[in-house]
Amino acid sequence: MTKFFFLVFTISLFLCSCSSQTEQKIITKIFKEDDVRKAGKLLQSLPVGLTLLNVTNNQADTVFVAVHGYASEGYEWIKPLQKIMQEGFQLYYYRWDWNTCPDYAERKLLAILEDLVVDKSQIDHLNIVGHSYGGTLVAGLADETTAITMSIHTVAAPMIPYERLKNRCENFNGYENMIITNDLFQWRTVKEEDGAFKNMAVDPQIANIPNSTVIELPPQFKDGRRLGHNWSISWVIDNMFEK
Repeated sequence: MTKFFFLVFTISLFLCSCSSQTEQKIITKIFKEDDVRKAGKLLQSLPVGLTLLNVTNNQADTVFVAVHGYASEGYEWIKPLQKIMQEGFQLYYYRWDWNTCPDYAERKLLAILEDLVVDKSQIDHLNIVGHSYGGTLVAGLADETTAITMSIHTVAAPMIPYERLKNRCENFNGYENMIITNDLFQWRTVKEEDGAFKNMAVDPQIANIPNSTVIELPPQFKDGRRLGHNWSISWVIDNMFEK
């Protein structure tokens, strides 16, 4: 029996090592790829869960976690991820099942983050950035109490139930009047410029959350390009680090 368990343990270590090496090869390819759409496909080929994208000791106490949205192709995240790493922060990418409802998905992410800060005791602050439906997910973390501080950033994210979401997740009531215990920043696109929201009767980004900070994005980038749903995350990350 002892030999059996030793064999299982050895195989598990081998599989973990191979898995880690495979992920590292994918990560290297992501940031060497010039075509953002190809890089996005590589990003979304990472395993479900939390993946460390870089290793740095520059600011090891403050970590970023990036959370994609519904049916994400990953490309919208490539430049923002590069920007965060250029600023010297350790960065994790969270892949998740976008077919799950916000309440369940938030509890699952919370458990993963709690394990992370136990494993990495040097972490004392998390910056969690969720785009689109990923923002709906991470908004639920704003009223959680954890061993460390968290700043939650929702970008072009539905904060109230809308028809399609209500049909899938009838128990989701949204975040109107939520009492927050962490910093919450709501980065809102212009509804008429956002392809995900422009045809909706009501802007699902708008929820009154006391003590949260709302940042209204402009309708265009400085160069005149439309600032829509997918590229909003680039504008937000650039402005987060604007000197």
